[in-house]
Amino acid sequence: MAQSMNLNAAAGLGGMLKDGHEHYFDDSEGGAVVARSIAAACELSRMLASSMGPQGRCKLVVNHLEKMIVTSDCAAILKEIEVEHPAAKLLEKAVHQQETECGDATNLCLMFSGELLNNTMDLMRTMGWKHSTDILEGYHLAADKLLNDLLPNTCVVRQIGHPAKDTEGLKTVLKPVMGSKQHGTEEVLSDLVAQACQIVLKEGFVLQPESIRTVKILGGSLSQSACIKGFVAQRAVETVLTSAEDAKIAVFASGIEASSTEAKGTVLMKTADDLKNYNKTEEAKMDEIVQGIAQSGVKVVVSGGNISDMALHFIERYKLVALRIGSKWELRRLCQATGATALVRLGAPTPDEMGRATVTQRSVGGKTVTVFENDAGSKVATLVLRASTSSVLNDLERAVDDGVHAVEMACKDGRLVYGGGAAEMECAVQLDAFADQHPGLEQYAIRAFAKSLECVARTLADNAGWDALQVVADLRAAHVTGEADKGVDIADAPGIANMKDSEIFDLFKVKQSALKLGIEAATTVLKVDQIIMSKKAGGPRQ
Repeated sequence: MAQSMNLNAAAGLGGMLKDGHEHYFDDSEGGAVVARSIAAACELSRMLASSMGPQGRCKLVVNHLEKMIVTSDCAAILKEIEVEHPAAKLLEKAVHQQETECGDATNLCLMFSGELLNNTMDLMRTMGWKHSTDILEGYHLAADKLLNDLLPNTCVVRQIGHPAKDTEGLKTVLKPVMGSKQHGTEEVLSDLVAQACQIVLKEGFVLQPESIRTVKILGGSLSQSACIKGFVAQRAVETVLTSAEDAKIAVFASGIEASSTEAKGTVLMKTADDLKNYNKTEEAKMDEIVQGIAQSGVKVVVSGGNISDMALHFIERYKLVALRIGSKWELRRLCQATGATALVRLGAPTPDEMGRATVTQRSVGGKTVTVFENDAGSKVATLVLRASTSSVLNDLERAVDDGVHAVEMACKDGRLVYGGGAAEMECAVQLDAFADQHPGLEQYAIRAFAKSLECVARTLADNAGWDALQVVADLRAAHVTGEADKGVDIADAPGIANMKDSEIFDLFKVKQSALKLGIEAATTVLKVDQIIMSKKAGGPRQ
């Protein structure tokens, strides 16, 4: 304690902190630390800008476990790479928060944040960092105008009904989301996800993403994918009997085998008759248990643990179907799909504890699966996805997950804005007019904020192979003359199309969340004037 109270004043902050720390600061208040932070954040943003939109390029990432990932999904890429710079990690956290809350528009969040920081660097060169307060105040005014006025009042152009009944509105939401991840397959994918959502969704309720499950089976093509009203287990049944029509189901969380005591015991047997009687007692008990299950009307038995040979013998004798599922999460979803209760005791279930479903064993792509179909109000839907490679399968799964989260957001708020960069360009034009109302230095920050919104249209045009500067100029001219529905066309020249006629819409809530998180991440980076990093725990990296 006495040693820790010593302070070498001549050493400054370095004498107060432990050896091995890193400290970055700027004595002249010229914003050198902010400039370094901006450079790191912009580099991360530029790296993933080429992955935005339907024509976005994929990244091939090999993680620390030497697992190879090929995807254009921004959140998935950031999850696998190890970002070290603290300022860049702030943007990474904003992207992960967007993924958790909305499941979509993660690249928009990262790219807008990076573009805003890049334009701040230009302001720093023009005005100097001593006017940082005016710059941050201008950003605050622009963000408030964008999020609370322009987006909800000017940009909202349509409202869909609840996805449980509005099928067309549901597909309108899903197609752009699916198209941005798997361009060319959005029609098939959106139909599958719409079917799955309408199986589990009831009017007035919010969709729970956990109620839609995906099963990936290698081989075939996406057109062979299917939506199952129920649960699909990726293993075969244990018995000779492989199907049961509208059967009662008993689910046991434990294994179906003779129970063993917690403490060790010794059984002393003096004769052969003692050994025979011991075995007969165990067999009689197992026979009694399985017979009781069969007499209760159960036709299908599902175990969360092992099924002993003796138990399997009696299950075959009473003509039951048996299946073993090792994962407790899969067991919980099966209970949700069939309406059963997972029992911790071994014995006949009560009628309330039984589930009901039609059970069949099928062969899909050379793999045996067991299907539990429940037409009477299943709470779980399963999408069986087919593709030729595992990387495509994983990307399809991510696209489905994003689509399901988009439906969840549509249940909460069905308002739509134009996609294809149209909403952002309209906001940029309106913010330029808003800047004219502020005579102070804040107007330069508001214009930089407005210019940052143009990055969406510019990046979409660039990734589609158009002349990005020409497309952005034409698009801006169209919005100045009142054509608010004009956006970037990735398919046909000259690169501009009517988003209303093309039916390209984005969810208002998703876009608002992405822009809000991007603004917060960027302004947080701009408020940092010192970076202090402690010595890393553990030994040196080899």
